[in-house]
Amino acid sequence: MAKFNTNTSKVNSTPDTVNAAGFEAFSKDFQREVASLVLNSMVNGDSFYETESERLDRIEKFVTENPDEAEFLGKAMVYARTEGNLRSVTHYLGGMLVENVKGQPFMKNALNKSMIRPDDALEMVALWNSRNKKSIPNALRKAIKVSLENKWDAYQLKKYFGNGNVKVSNLINICHPTPKNKEQEVMFKQALEGKLPAIQTAQTVNAGSTGEDRAQNYAFMLKERKLGYMALLKNLKNMLEAGVDDETVDNIVSLLTNKNAVLKSRVLPFRFVQAYNMVDAMEIDKFKAKKILDAIEQGFILSAGNIGIASDDEKVAILLDESGSMNGWGSHEIGKEPFSIGKVLMASMLCGLKKENVVGYLWADRSREVNINKGPMTFIKETRTQGGGTYLGASISDLIRTKTVVDKIVIFTDMQENQIGAWGGKSFNEMMKDYRKINPNVKVLFWNLEGYGKGTPMKLTHNVLEVAGFSDKILSVIPKMWKDKDALINEIKTINLNEL
Repeated sequence: MAKFNTNTSKVNSTPDTVNAAGFEAFSKDFQREVASLVLNSMVNGDSFYETESERLDRIEKFVTENPDEAEFLGKAMVYARTEGNLRSVTHYLGGMLVENVKGQPFMKNALNKSMIRPDDALEMVALWNSRNKKSIPNALRKAIKVSLENKWDAYQLKKYFGNGNVKVSNLINICHPTPKNKEQEVMFKQALEGKLPAIQTAQTVNAGSTGEDRAQNYAFMLKERKLGYMALLKNLKNMLEAGVDDETVDNIVSLLTNKNAVLKSRVLPFRFVQAYNMVDAMEIDKFKAKKILDAIEQGFILSAGNIGIASDDEKVAILLDESGSMNGWGSHEIGKEPFSIGKVLMASMLCGLKKENVVGYLWADRSREVNINKGPMTFIKETRTQGGGTYLGASISDLIRTKTVVDKIVIFTDMQENQIGAWGGKSFNEMMKDYRKINPNVKVLFWNLEGYGKGTPMKLTHNVLEVAGFSDKILSVIPKMWKDKDALINEIKTINLNEL
């Protein structure tokens, strides 16, 4: 089976190595190995086969053993930070490149593009200091200088000033930025003296006020539009505990249900579920709680547009594994177990696609059709596993028997494709051959939410896209992979390091 990490320069007719799980596999070329690293890093935490320490070791070997690929690694660093929103892997990759790549003009720009916030620079400098006794190299120094002069304002310098061994004041002393105007001159002076003006964020409000004062501070931030959408979701409990008034509640509802704000924020449905559960558990005025809970649910429905697994005009079957292994044998708590994640993804897709174009099944030993007619939050809260074995054919056989034509089949499970139990003596591949008699062009997303292995967590072959592990960041990659298995590599290559 051709994998995402197959070497395209030489197509092997037979496997020539084994993967982390001990199965036969094909060799990887370097750029696919790097793409694998980025994708794996999008899956938060340690996988079964690879710890965070092992991943850092791989990064170091990439840099030290492949000097001719330094520019591609620099581009991968930029992609990881700007598109994957990955910080630790970016900082470590930057640190290794700074240590090993000398005199290359692209380095300054690669580092600069990876420094979205001042604390990105703080981390890179701290990493350098922890591994080296000499002053930081010119590429890193120049990248920070350019960022200080052109990218970060007083608000950002204050917010990310740092409280560790390296602070913004240290960056200024190291890089000696040249002020472009009087305002910048004052800003750098204040930063050096530790006197940057106070700023108001959700964190400062929580730390610096209580009770009525906190409620008034949040009311002001909402009125002045100084509270972001994500910050609002995270701090609903703090606001309600502080006793915000009815006008502020109305402003909260208005922002939560603002379609443009939801889509612009790119907040994914999981955040709404967390906020909903948090508010639902509070002992507050029932009418106030109901108003906010309804608004959170509306936000969830709107946020479904941020999941691009399928387009509105496609017919889709969503198949969620409810076997006992999916979440502790019958538990229905919303958490990090695969069934909980699957329920949120399923509910979001059922909301985000046209009702007439989507069908949902839960499956184990048997399959049962489900819907969200009572609302997505009710579906997520009340849907429980019925347990049983992991037999995907229970649901696919329904599609085959009824000759239901779909453009995509989306499967959420905690198993690998080759672990799914045979149904009527047929393997997953054999079942798909049967379904392709109904629609030969069907595309399949087979998502193992548990994750398996340290190779690439995605591979595409014969219109079957396999994903292993879970992170909401992977959602942005899936639509691209449908079209091109090398999409990530190609996106990395297009990054321009010749200019800032």
